[in-house]
Amino acid sequence: MFKYKGVDDVIPTSSPYTYTSECIDEPFEKLVPVMALNVGTENQNEDLTVTVGPNADSTLFKWYISGTSFMSFWGEPTLLGIQENDLAPTFSGDLLIPAPNKGDWVYMVIESGIPLPHPIHLHGHDFHVIAQGKGSYDPATSKTTLVNPPRRDTTLLPAAGYVVIAFIVDNPGVWLMHCHIGWHTSMGLALQVVEMQPNISATLDDTCKLQQTCKAWNQYALDNDIHAIDSGV
Repeated sequence: MFKYKGVDDVIPTSSPYTYTSECIDEPFEKLVPVMALNVGTENQNEDLTVTVGPNADSTLFKWYISGTSFMSFWGEPTLLGIQENDLAPTFSGDLLIPAPNKGDWVYMVIESGIPLPHPIHLHGHDFHVIAQGKGSYDPATSKTTLVNPPRRDTTLLPAAGYVVIAFIVDNPGVWLMHCHIGWHTSMGLALQVVEMQPNISATLDDTCKLQQTCKAWNQYALDNDIHAIDSGV
Protein backbone atom coordinates (compact mmCIF):
# COMPACT_ATOMS: atom_id res chain seq x y z
CA MET A 1 0.00 0.00 0.00
CA PHE A 2 1.18 3.58 -0.61
CA LYS A 3 -0.13 6.92 0.60
CA TYR A 4 0.48 10.62 -0.05
CA LYS A 5 2.48 12.63 2.47
CA GLY A 6 0.27 14.46 4.91
CA VAL A 7 -2.75 12.19 4.41
CA ASP A 8 -4.16 10.20 7.30
CA ASP A 9 -3.20 6.53 7.31
CA VAL A 10 -6.64 5.06 6.59
CA ILE A 11 -7.02 1.44 5.52
CA PRO A 12 -9.13 1.20 2.31
CA THR A 13 -12.56 -0.37 2.67
CA SER A 14 -13.04 -1.23 -0.99
CA SER A 15 -12.89 -4.82 -2.21
CA PRO A 16 -9.89 -5.93 -4.26
CA TYR A 17 -10.38 -7.08 -7.82
CA THR A 18 -10.33 -10.84 -8.16
CA TYR A 19 -7.94 -11.55 -11.00
CA THR A 20 -8.29 -14.65 -13.12
CA SER A 21 -6.05 -15.69 -15.98
CA GLU A 22 -8.99 -16.62 -18.22
CA CYS A 23 -9.21 -14.70 -21.50
CA ILE A 24 -12.90 -13.83 -22.02
CA ASP A 25 -15.10 -11.12 -23.50
CA GLU A 26 -17.35 -8.89 -21.44
CA PRO A 27 -20.81 -10.45 -20.92
CA PHE A 28 -23.32 -9.60 -23.66
CA GLU A 29 -25.54 -7.75 -21.20
CA LYS A 30 -22.71 -5.23 -20.65
CA LEU A 31 -22.27 -4.63 -24.39
CA VAL A 32 -25.68 -3.26 -25.41
CA PRO A 33 -25.27 -0.67 -28.22
CA VAL A 34 -26.88 2.69 -27.49
CA MET A 35 -27.92 3.03 -31.15
CA ALA A 36 -29.98 -0.11 -31.65
CA LEU A 37 -29.47 -2.12 -34.84
CA ASN A 38 -30.89 -5.54 -35.57
CA VAL A 39 -29.38 -8.29 -37.73
CA GLY A 40 -31.11 -9.40 -40.92
CA THR A 41 -31.63 -12.93 -42.17
CA GLU A 42 -28.48 -14.51 -43.51
CA ASN A 43 -27.89 -14.52 -47.27
CA GLN A 44 -24.42 -16.06 -47.04
CA ASN A 45 -23.06 -18.44 -44.41
CA GLU A 46 -19.37 -19.30 -43.97
CA ASP A 47 -18.38 -22.15 -41.63
CA LEU A 48 -14.75 -21.73 -40.56
CA THR A 49 -12.93 -24.35 -38.47
CA VAL A 50 -9.67 -23.28 -36.83
CA THR A 51 -6.95 -25.89 -36.30
CA VAL A 52 -3.17 -26.00 -35.88
CA GLY A 53 -0.67 -28.53 -37.18
CA PRO A 54 2.65 -29.11 -38.94
CA ASN A 55 3.18 -28.00 -42.51
CA ALA A 56 3.72 -30.47 -45.37
CA ASP A 57 7.39 -31.19 -44.55
CA SER A 58 6.93 -30.92 -40.75
CA THR A 59 9.44 -28.08 -40.44
CA LEU A 60 7.06 -25.74 -38.60
CA PHE A 61 3.54 -25.48 -37.23
CA LYS A 62 0.89 -23.38 -38.95
CA TRP A 63 -2.66 -22.31 -38.16
CA TYR A 64 -5.35 -23.44 -40.57
CA ILE A 65 -8.87 -22.25 -41.32
CA SER A 66 -10.99 -25.03 -42.83
CA GLY A 67 -7.80 -26.86 -43.79
CA THR A 68 -5.97 -23.91 -45.40
CA SER A 69 -3.23 -21.68 -44.01
CA PHE A 70 -3.37 -18.11 -45.26
CA MET A 71 -0.61 -16.91 -47.57
CA SER A 72 -0.06 -13.58 -49.31
CA PHE A 73 2.69 -12.17 -51.50
CA TRP A 74 3.70 -8.57 -50.86
CA GLY A 75 4.38 -7.80 -54.51
CA GLU A 76 1.02 -9.15 -55.70
CA PRO A 77 -1.63 -7.81 -53.34
CA THR A 78 -5.27 -8.71 -53.88
CA LEU A 79 -6.23 -5.09 -54.42
CA LEU A 80 -3.70 -4.71 -57.25
CA GLY A 81 -4.96 -7.81 -59.05
CA ILE A 82 -8.54 -6.55 -58.88
CA GLN A 83 -7.56 -3.06 -60.04
CA GLU A 84 -5.45 -4.26 -62.99
CA ASN A 85 -7.46 -7.18 -64.38
CA ASP A 86 -10.47 -7.70 -62.09
CA LEU A 87 -8.94 -10.94 -60.78
CA ALA A 88 -7.97 -11.73 -57.21
CA PRO A 89 -4.96 -14.01 -56.59
CA THR A 90 -5.58 -17.55 -55.40
CA PHE A 91 -2.59 -17.99 -53.09
CA SER A 92 -4.84 -19.08 -50.23
CA GLY A 93 -7.66 -20.79 -52.04
CA ASP A 94 -10.91 -20.70 -50.10
CA LEU A 95 -9.55 -18.12 -47.65
CA LEU A 96 -10.48 -15.40 -50.11
CA ILE A 97 -14.22 -15.13 -49.55
CA PRO A 98 -16.37 -13.27 -52.07
CA ALA A 99 -19.23 -11.12 -50.76
CA PRO A 100 -20.58 -9.66 -54.01
CA ASN A 101 -24.11 -8.46 -53.29
CA LYS A 102 -24.78 -5.13 -51.62
CA GLY A 103 -27.29 -5.43 -48.81
CA ASP A 104 -26.69 -9.14 -48.16
CA TRP A 105 -26.07 -10.35 -44.62
CA VAL A 106 -22.96 -12.51 -44.19
CA TYR A 107 -22.78 -14.84 -41.18
CA MET A 108 -19.40 -16.31 -40.20
CA VAL A 109 -19.41 -19.28 -37.83
CA ILE A 110 -15.88 -19.63 -36.44
CA GLU A 111 -15.11 -22.70 -34.32
CA SER A 112 -12.04 -24.26 -32.74
CA GLY A 113 -11.64 -27.41 -30.68
CA ILE A 114 -8.23 -26.24 -29.47
CA PRO A 115 -8.14 -24.93 -25.86
CA LEU A 116 -6.68 -21.56 -26.86
CA PRO A 117 -8.70 -18.32 -27.25
CA HIS A 118 -8.28 -16.07 -30.29
CA PRO A 119 -9.23 -12.37 -30.58
CA ILE A 120 -10.79 -12.16 -34.07
CA HIS A 121 -10.54 -8.80 -35.88
CA LEU A 122 -12.24 -7.79 -39.14
CA HIS A 123 -11.11 -4.78 -41.17
CA GLY A 124 -13.63 -2.59 -42.99
CA HIS A 125 -16.57 -3.19 -40.65
CA ASP A 126 -17.87 -3.24 -37.18
CA PHE A 127 -19.74 -6.52 -36.98
CA HIS A 128 -22.51 -7.98 -34.84
CA VAL A 129 -21.62 -10.75 -32.39
CA ILE A 130 -24.71 -12.92 -32.54
CA ALA A 131 -23.49 -16.03 -30.70
CA GLN A 132 -20.52 -17.07 -28.59
CA GLY A 133 -19.79 -20.01 -26.32
CA LYS A 134 -17.97 -23.23 -25.55
CA GLY A 135 -18.15 -26.36 -27.68
CA SER A 136 -19.64 -26.42 -31.18
CA TYR A 137 -22.24 -24.01 -32.51
CA ASP A 138 -25.66 -25.52 -33.11
CA PRO A 139 -28.19 -23.07 -34.61
CA ALA A 140 -31.00 -25.14 -33.13
CA THR A 141 -29.81 -25.01 -29.52
CA SER A 142 -27.11 -22.34 -29.14
CA LYS A 143 -28.24 -18.92 -27.96
CA THR A 144 -28.33 -16.60 -30.98
CA THR A 145 -29.14 -12.89 -30.62
CA LEU A 146 -30.35 -10.94 -33.67
CA VAL A 147 -32.00 -8.05 -31.80
CA ASN A 148 -29.42 -5.32 -31.13
CA PRO A 149 -26.52 -7.67 -30.39
CA PRO A 150 -23.07 -6.31 -29.44
CA ARG A 151 -21.18 -4.55 -32.25
CA ARG A 152 -17.41 -4.89 -32.30
CA ASP A 153 -14.43 -4.81 -34.62
CA THR A 154 -12.69 -7.43 -32.47
CA THR A 155 -14.27 -10.26 -30.52
CA LEU A 156 -13.10 -13.41 -28.80
CA LEU A 157 -13.23 -16.91 -30.21
CA PRO A 158 -13.35 -18.75 -26.85
CA ALA A 159 -10.94 -21.57 -26.12
CA ALA A 160 -12.46 -24.79 -27.49
CA GLY A 161 -15.52 -22.83 -28.53
CA TYR A 162 -17.26 -20.77 -31.19
CA VAL A 163 -18.21 -17.25 -32.15
CA VAL A 164 -20.72 -16.23 -34.82
CA ILE A 165 -20.40 -12.78 -36.35
CA ALA A 166 -22.62 -11.04 -38.90
CA PHE A 167 -22.16 -8.00 -41.11
CA ILE A 168 -24.03 -6.38 -43.97
CA VAL A 169 -22.34 -6.08 -47.36
CA ASP A 170 -22.03 -2.34 -47.96
CA ASN A 171 -18.33 -1.42 -48.08
CA PRO A 172 -16.47 -2.26 -51.34
CA GLY A 173 -12.94 -3.42 -50.69
CA VAL A 174 -10.57 -6.22 -49.76
CA TRP A 175 -10.83 -6.71 -46.01
CA LEU A 176 -8.57 -8.84 -43.85
CA MET A 177 -9.99 -10.92 -41.00
CA HIS A 178 -7.36 -12.35 -38.67
CA CYS A 179 -6.41 -13.39 -35.19
CA HIS A 180 -5.06 -10.38 -33.31
CA ILE A 181 -2.29 -12.44 -31.70
CA GLY A 182 0.55 -11.43 -34.01
CA TRP A 183 2.36 -14.73 -34.30
CA HIS A 184 -0.90 -16.61 -34.94
CA THR A 185 -1.52 -14.31 -37.91
CA SER A 186 2.06 -14.84 -39.01
CA MET A 187 1.39 -18.59 -38.91
CA GLY A 188 -1.59 -18.25 -41.25
CA LEU A 189 -4.65 -17.58 -39.08
CA ALA A 190 -6.23 -15.06 -41.45
CA LEU A 191 -8.48 -14.70 -44.48
CA GLN A 192 -9.71 -11.99 -46.85
CA VAL A 193 -13.22 -10.86 -47.71
CA VAL A 194 -13.57 -9.44 -51.22
CA GLU A 195 -16.61 -7.22 -50.92
CA MET A 196 -18.60 -5.88 -53.90
CA GLN A 197 -15.70 -6.57 -56.27
CA PRO A 198 -17.10 -4.71 -59.33
CA ASN A 199 -17.26 -1.54 -57.19
CA ILE A 200 -13.78 -1.68 -55.69
CA SER A 201 -11.81 0.08 -58.44
CA ALA A 202 -14.08 3.13 -58.24
CA THR A 203 -12.99 3.62 -54.63
CA LEU A 204 -9.29 4.00 -55.58
CA ASP A 205 -8.29 7.64 -55.95
CA ASP A 206 -4.71 7.01 -57.11
CA THR A 207 -4.19 3.75 -58.98
CA CYS A 208 -0.78 4.90 -60.22
CA LYS A 209 0.50 5.15 -56.67
CA LEU A 210 -0.75 1.62 -55.95
CA GLN A 211 1.01 0.22 -59.02
CA GLN A 212 4.23 2.16 -58.45
CA THR A 213 4.43 1.12 -54.81
CA CYS A 214 4.11 -2.56 -55.74
CA LYS A 215 6.74 -2.25 -58.49
CA ALA A 216 9.10 -0.47 -56.12
CA TRP A 217 8.65 -3.19 -53.52
CA ASN A 218 9.33 -5.97 -56.04
CA GLN A 219 12.59 -4.30 -57.12
CA TYR A 220 13.62 -3.68 -53.50
CA ALA A 221 12.93 -7.31 -52.57
CA LEU A 222 14.94 -8.51 -55.59
CA ASP A 223 17.87 -6.22 -54.86
CA ASN A 224 18.00 -7.21 -51.19
CA ASP A 225 17.13 -10.93 -51.54
CA ILE A 226 14.02 -10.60 -49.35
CA HIS A 227 11.75 -13.63 -49.09
CA ALA A 228 8.61 -14.06 -47.02
CA ILE A 229 8.99 -16.76 -44.39
CA ASP A 230 5.46 -16.61 -43.02
CA SER A 231 1.92 -15.71 -44.10
CA GLY A 232 3.03 -12.27 -45.26
CA VAL A 233 0.57 -10.50 -42.93
